[in-house]
Amino acid sequence: MELYVAENGNDRNSGSEHEPLNSLPHAQRRVRECLARNAHEDVRVLIGPGCYRLDSTLVFGPEDGGGQARRVTWEARSPGEVSLSAGYPVTNWKQLTEEPDCLPAAVRGRTWLATLPEGCSVNTLYSEARCIPRARSRSLTPLNRQGKRSDTHFTFEPGAIPPLPDLDETEAVLIPARQWVMNMLPMQSLDTDKGIAHLAEPCTYVIAAPPCKPTGSIWIENSLATLAPGTWVFHRKTCTLYYCPKADAPEANLVAPLFTELVRVEGRLDGEEPDQAVRGLDFKGITFKHTRRYAWHGKTGLGIQHDWEMHDAPSCMVRFRGAIDCHVTNCRFEQGGSGGLRMDLVCRENSVRDCVFSELGGCGIVLCGYGPGLKYENRDNLVSGNYLHHLGRLYWHSPAVFVWQSGSNIISENYIHDMGYTAIVCSGRIIMDREGHRECSGTIRWDEVDALLGADVHLTPWHHGGITAWSRIEPLLHSRENRIEYNHIHDVMQVLGDGNGIYISGAGGGNLVRFNVVGPCPAPNMAEAIRCDNDQHQTIIHGNLVMKIGGHAVGICIKGVNRITNNIIALPTTRGPGQAMLSLEVGPLNGAVVKRNVLLLARPEHNFAKQTRIHGTGRRALLRDADTDWNLYWNAGDASAGPEFLRGMQDYGVDQHSLAVDPGFVAPESGEFRLREDSPLIELGFRALPLERMYQAQRWAAE
Repeated sequence: MELYVAENGNDRNSGSEHEPLNSLPHAQRRVRECLARNAHEDVRVLIGPGCYRLDSTLVFGPEDGGGQARRVTWEARSPGEVSLSAGYPVTNWKQLTEEPDCLPAAVRGRTWLATLPEGCSVNTLYSEARCIPRARSRSLTPLNRQGKRSDTHFTFEPGAIPPLPDLDETEAVLIPARQWVMNMLPMQSLDTDKGIAHLAEPCTYVIAAPPCKPTGSIWIENSLATLAPGTWVFHRKTCTLYYCPKADAPEANLVAPLFTELVRVEGRLDGEEPDQAVRGLDFKGITFKHTRRYAWHGKTGLGIQHDWEMHDAPSCMVRFRGAIDCHVTNCRFEQGGSGGLRMDLVCRENSVRDCVFSELGGCGIVLCGYGPGLKYENRDNLVSGNYLHHLGRLYWHSPAVFVWQSGSNIISENYIHDMGYTAIVCSGRIIMDREGHRECSGTIRWDEVDALLGADVHLTPWHHGGITAWSRIEPLLHSRENRIEYNHIHDVMQVLGDGNGIYISGAGGGNLVRFNVVGPCPAPNMAEAIRCDNDQHQTIIHGNLVMKIGGHAVGICIKGVNRITNNIIALPTTRGPGQAMLSLEVGPLNGAVVKRNVLLLARPEHNFAKQTRIHGTGRRALLRDADTDWNLYWNAGDASAGPEFLRGMQDYGVDQHSLAVDPGFVAPESGEFRLREDSPLIELGFRALPLERMYQAQRWAAE
């Protein structure tokens, strides 16, 4: 059965190809009628070219899916020519005549205003080609007066921020002391003479100058006192949009998005059986665009890892919340204030394939299960063949693909580049705080935790307890047994610091990271290409190509007992020593495996391995404690470095079969890592990487 929708259709029509409907909500009602009449046939809704503006979120429930026996598909007749938008067209512009005293001289006589619908809230504005920036103050560096730091206020040089008569309309944008997150928080008070500002909500961390932005990590947005040519301000009290265009008048086709979720696919989950999920619902060839930025406040206990995203929240254009066997194919997610697509709580056997995610304010794809507990319902999903680039444009910390408390997923063949922070995150990080204030602790299902571990359980901090403590809570950590494979990642970590290409942290066991290409990533804030961070064990890192990493220049980092096998870690670009190709940061490493890896350095000052303990007390993380052998160590800038390092390892009885010779790649400086016929890696048992497939994701660049 087929229904047709067209811009020139009419909702009184039959819905046939020659008598199409006009609106998507009316088409949804017709689909329900079709499903009620016929229990066996699939239903297709074919949407004609055009931009379909929604007044509110289009919500699909269990009655809108095909169930287990059939499918319901919403499909663009011409892929790429059908878009869903939350944008409100701004057309009623008038030139501002009564100019407030705070208005800067550069915009006097050039500012326009438009009145928007009552009760709306606007924090993004789009032209046909781009997101138009909001008015902002100059960046400032927070001072550390008398050594006192706070998460609710900061001090600054008097006069660095002008008086803001519309303070209650403004937000502070902050990168706090921890350089891996940023917050956008409402202002409460401002004393420009004394140089102190108070926030209405607490920041994720205390406020101080971060290493990635030592000069200029805070600014104020959305005040008329900071309006400049090419920027805008929105006042909620009067629903007034102010804009100073660079041209003589506002450009045509400006839209102000009024909400974030365009489509929500939602089953009945609260206290009900999983079979109340939506099943058999697909979307094909549709473009989703023009959405509002989802605003949340910093330290709530409901943010997931470092507040990079929010738990169970309407923060993306398309949201699955209780969906099984639903699929999104060949769609585009672009020009949005927050994320692209997320799968929440109960999401199984769904897929996102061959889609493009670009110019979004937040993450590309989020998989977010229940908080730590016994409920393991977010799993077995596929994220494959997608193109994700230029994401995190507003929230710089946003990963391209973020997997939290979700397991047995396949993240494969995605092409990811130009990110402010990390490309792929697989995490279950939490702090076991019963008050629910600390990181992710508000998501913990304490009744289930107590049933498993006992109500009086004392959990040893990970940096003291090691694998013993982790194994106790691992049944609660559902980001396990994911396969992250054949992804191509480059040019990430362009803004924030202490981030990676692929990041596994505080997750369950059995995650497999294999056959990915990470690099080049020359950004000065780049930390590690592939990283197993706090409280992470039983991860397999196999067959990856890591090359031309800048910043810390670390190829692979582990903090715990993991397997590193058959990887090529090559040619860091950092001038100076950087850290090392392998960074071993929390021990002991007894039980870890490091075999048949190639460590190819480029400069005399570069290092093969950093062996330390950066947290807690006890034994250092020493490579010689691991099962390490059949590796190859070579420094193209110093032929003596490899043999010297290898002798040191062999003195401890490890690396007995390893080599310190040129690895014999065809042309590594040009990115050609095929093995020559005479490569010594062949006798080491190193398996040539499937490079052609590993680079296949880059086909998007040609298309």
